[in-house]
Amino acid sequence: MNIEIKNLTKVYPLGKKKALDGVNITIDKGIFGLIGRNGAGKTTLMRILATIMQATEGEIYFDGKELNANKEAFRTSLGYLPQSTKLMPALNIVEFLDYVCIMKGIKDKNERRERITAAIETVGLVGEEKKLLRAYSGGMLRRAGIAQVLIGDPQVLIIDEPTTGLDPEERLYFLNLLSKIARERTIIFSTHITADIEHLCQDICVLEKGQVKYLGKKGEFISRIEGKLWEHNGTPEDEELLRNKSVVTSVAYVNGAPCVRYVSDAPILLGSTAITATLEDAYIYALGGVKR
Repeated sequence: MNIEIKNLTKVYPLGKKKALDGVNITIDKGIFGLIGRNGAGKTTLMRILATIMQATEGEIYFDGKELNANKEAFRTSLGYLPQSTKLMPALNIVEFLDYVCIMKGIKDKNERRERITAAIETVGLVGEEKKLLRAYSGGMLRRAGIAQVLIGDPQVLIIDEPTTGLDPEERLYFLNLLSKIARERTIIFSTHITADIEHLCQDICVLEKGQVKYLGKKGEFISRIEGKLWEHNGTPEDEELLRNKSVVTSVAYVNGAPCVRYVSDAPILLGSTAITATLEDAYIYALGGVKR
């Protein structure tokens, strides 16, 4: 499904804060990565796309059809997993998904059973059917959330900050799961964790203070600093000089000495070595460098 976002603006009445400011994005089939700092406007955009919040200005089109004029029809092809996944802790996964099926108007018991079985198999929760959701780990709850989303066989999945708080193994499992279910769907994946985007997405949007800072291919975004990224192991005085004369994308202290990654057309200090750029380097560079 093709999604077109045109001049989308959202102003919150309290304090007249502009959470989105003239956002224009086109999204095609596959996994689309939306990245930005906390407060950049990602969740506001996701909530508007999920039809649970109204924009102040602008339009959204799904396959050429305007969202507000076709809201109910679009909701039948939409799955939304918010950042905070509050399921029903006193139910097991089968009971919970059966409830979801009924809420989606699936009345036939055999059809509900088939859909529940398929969803549980897809998200890797076979063998966990009798365990109450309150006993699930964070990663299992995220998978249960995806199972809930898949019950209606949606064409579009909107997933907001899904890996926050997961341990490395759960996070990798979840990312691989998203990659698997994205083959015939459009998935909009929002996060502030660049490694998640690097793992999953080719098409990305960088959002900052409600505005689009970059929209396009991940590789092209990274290539803007290829051949211009350097690493220097030195002193705190070296770090200060590099902060003043370049854009610093990372500082890591090792045994009390800073290891600085910075963007410059040429090395600034003797001993700096050229290194390969990552999505995180390109992202931090786009936002003006790492904070002090």
